[in-house]
Amino acid sequence: MSKTVAPGESKKRPRAVDADADAEAVVAQPPAVAEESMVGVFQTRRATTDKRMTNRQKCLVLGGRSMSSKDRHLLTDLRGLMPHAREHAKVGRSHTLGDDLVDLCTLHQCNSFLFVEPHRKDVSYLWVGQAPAGPSLKLQLGNVHTADEVRMAGNCLKYSRPLLHFDRAFEVQPHLRVVKSLLQGAFNIPRYHPKSKPFVDRIMSFFWLDDHIWVRHYQLVPTEPLSLLEIGPRFTLDPVAIFNGVCHGKVLWRSGTAVSPTEQRRNRKLRRLEKHQKSEAIKEKSESHRARLPEPAVDPLDLVFKS
Repeated sequence: MSKTVAPGESKKRPRAVDADADAEAVVAQPPAVAEESMVGVFQTRRATTDKRMTNRQKCLVLGGRSMSSKDRHLLTDLRGLMPHAREHAKVGRSHTLGDDLVDLCTLHQCNSFLFVEPHRKDVSYLWVGQAPAGPSLKLQLGNVHTADEVRMAGNCLKYSRPLLHFDRAFEVQPHLRVVKSLLQGAFNIPRYHPKSKPFVDRIMSFFWLDDHIWVRHYQLVPTEPLSLLEIGPRFTLDPVAIFNGVCHGKVLWRSGTAVSPTEQRRNRKLRRLEKHQKSEAIKEKSESHRARLPEPAVDPLDLVFKS
């Protein structure tokens, strides 16, 4: 009696058994190894760990239009030191700068920012603050030397977590406590960040001297005893004012020694004018001396016996 086959099914024929092929397959199989193999087992799943990044801090690092090449290289060095930094295109100066930075921080999911604001290509300001509620700090950049310009020997690993060192003045003066908190929020790399390295081999130092913040970057050299090697970048920061908002709002503190860009430009012109006036006085004195004491006339007979 024949078996009925459904229309969608095909009749399967029994495969012919090849005794020789089965014998070869049996012979080709390796013998069972009783001992454990030295070759690890390949796993397609990612290894799990209980070390999670709890601090989701990100810092937006950007600059303004018409900024100098030195400031642009400085921003590149800072991004290379901060794995939690986010990059954005240059923005222009406007009366809505604070609101624009808040929108950009929201777009990139950042809670802090570093913004370099150029002023007429002769003065640059560095804004450091927290978003979206503030506060923010305005500092004037000076004595900027990038890592390529310093050319100091050093081979610290990129994106390693640094030690942040602040001298005692940042704990004594009230406004420097706010400055320290803002700098910590910007340069502190979150623990267990995916891009950061699991060890420390460099240190960023902030010193207060002559009403300026001197920023230095060192590598920890594993010698006996432990030594430091400066690798750059290096620059100074002159605090100007602290605002309770993002680049605007009520002024919480203002520096009494800070000089405006207009006054700095005026002082440079006055120094150039004083130098020019001194040169003109020396030139006038030299000409009057030559008029009073002219050089003796040349005797033609002196050329006859000249060898």
